Amino acid sequence: MSVRHAAKALTLPAPFTAQGVEAAWQAALKVWGHAVNLSAPQGYRKPAKPTLDGGDPLAYIDLQSRQVVVNFENLAQMNCAGCLVAVLAHELGHHIRFPHTLRLAADLRLMEQKLLPFLGSSLLNLFFDLQVNEYVGRSHAPDLAAVYRAFRDTSQGDSSPLFNFYLACYEELWNLPANDLLTASAPAAMDSKFPGWRAEARQFVQTFYDLADDFLQLAYFAGRFARYISADDKTGAMPLGSDVPQPGADDLAQAVWGNPMADAAMDEAVQRGWIDGGQADPKGASRPLGNLSRVVSGLPGNAQGPFREAVVSKVYRRLVDQHLIVYPRLDQPEAPDAFLPTTTQDWLIGDDPRGIDWTASVLARGPMAGAMPLRRELEPDAPPEPAQEAPWLEVYLDTSGSMPSPFVAVNTMTLAAQVLSAAAIRAGSRVRGIVYSAGPFLTTPWMYDEETARRQLLHYVGGGTDFPFDAFTTYAQEKPGAIRVIISDSDFLHNVAQRGRMAKLVQGSEHSRLCVALLAVEADTARTRLAPALAVDSFRLVIVDDLNKFAPLAAKLARALFGKDA
Repeated sequence: MSVRHAAKALTLPAPFTAQGVEAAWQAALKVWGHAVNLSAPQGYRKPAKPTLDGGDPLAYIDLQSRQVVVNFENLAQMNCAGCLVAVLAHELGHHIRFPHTLRLAADLRLMEQKLLPFLGSSLLNLFFDLQVNEYVGRSHAPDLAAVYRAFRDTSQGDSSPLFNFYLACYEELWNLPANDLLTASAPAAMDSKFPGWRAEARQFVQTFYDLADDFLQLAYFAGRFARYISADDKTGAMPLGSDVPQPGADDLAQAVWGNPMADAAMDEAVQRGWIDGGQADPKGASRPLGNLSRVVSGLPGNAQGPFREAVVSKVYRRLVDQHLIVYPRLDQPEAPDAFLPTTTQDWLIGDDPRGIDWTASVLARGPMAGAMPLRRELEPDAPPEPAQEAPWLEVYLDTSGSMPSPFVAVNTMTLAAQVLSAAAIRAGSRVRGIVYSAGPFLTTPWMYDEETARRQLLHYVGGGTDFPFDAFTTYAQEKPGAIRVIISDSDFLHNVAQRGRMAKLVQGSEHSRLCVALLAVEADTARTRLAPALAVDSFRLVIVDDLNKFAPLAAKLARALFGKDA
């Protein structure tokens, strides 16, 4: 086993001992039969990982430090010290198999939100616990049951209907007497409000574990457990219920594109009658940003903003890579060799033997090469002339209300700006964005980092359109060698028609290396309205006739940047 032991000694409450914890850890590893790169258990300290319900976790694995954490005090108070192997094996189960990967956890989170859109907090912790506890329960069912009984006896208040049904499933799975894990008042309350709940728990256990994959299991789980979710959406505190590893932005950014296995599982669930057809995801609703709200819905409110931005940025990165164009840049010579060989000379005693060129020696002197070798020095090659810098790019991005927020749906204008910025930065250039609508506009600094540029260009204002002509002419005078791209729609033609604005467009274009107007407009109208600007050699017009065609849009951008009129 590959196990990193913690540097600090454990401070353990009675009856735990360091030797006993080590033995329990090794026994838990044997349950799964896997080598894991985790630190041996450490004690829980507040507030290392508070749960959503405000209680203290019984155990969990910190994936950043790869540290197993156990609340030994709680286990001792619950008289469950003898259940430590089962608790540790449960935690290892989440790390090793359930979920198998964080990408799978992200896919299942999205699927859960489609199945249970009214659900505020996720039930995936219960779902994965059902999988883990079935496996661990094959050898440690009595200890797991003891943990749930102890939690029942030490908790205050009535448990939720969902938790009662959940415990009934374990009673059926482990062949326990009916109501063995429930509070005394729970059976009567469940019989009154949920007739047939006990038979449904038996049927759930008989069906759930025979399903082919996680997606089918989740569809069945959601269909059966939905009945027991309370109106206030509160599941209450649960032992071993806050320890499932959470997917990160990378995993969720991939999940928002959808998973064919999840779609097939939901279709099959509808056919089998597990869920209503209305619970299935409507056709066309699986677009990536349409799924974004689903995957972040379980996060705390103050965490949703930054996390949403990170996921959206990764979604646009994938779109950019699909449609990336080649940015114009000047040719540069290939990198030279670090050293060049000189002519050969006789090697003399005392010279560095590493300088002997044995190939040249054998070719020149044959059998005498060993006695009369030749040496060859290496001298540094002269560095090449520095390549001329690619032209800098300035993008004017219209974020008026005529296009959707890039956080809600794919905004093709935003995507076009990001394609341009990514191509420029990858070519060694710099990018500045001017994000405008009506009123104040955003001017970014000159950026050379692709992720920074992408996030800056995700800004959205909404409202009307008012192109910043004064800034356009000022920036053109400050940086006359830059390429400028204007991304807008027909509102730009209304802006430029106002008094004095065409002159500013012409002036700014004349001071630019190239000015491209990328406009979603009617072609003849645009050419008529922009005739004075089109007379400027450095001005180009690209007509976008279909905003939903990313590849044609990127092709028009490429033609514009290479100086070809669309």
